[in-house]
Amino acid sequence: MYLNDIFTINVNLAGLPGMSVPCGFNKEGLPIGLQFIANAFDEQNMLSCAYAYEQNAGVCPKHPAL
Repeated sequence: MYLNDIFTINVNLAGLPGMSVPCGFNKEGLPIGLQFIANAFDEQNMLSCAYAYEQNAGVCPKHPAL
């Protein structure tokens, strides 16, 4: 179970806000996420950046082929 959180545990231990948003698909069609991390107590900036990315990246309406 520890390896499932290998890329997020340091941020969690530091108490920093973090979130991930979809950013595309790999060549097998599996979704890929982009992680945003902000300074402590700077959730608004993180949410604003993630929202701006989602609005401009054009990834959200897409779904993986099943």
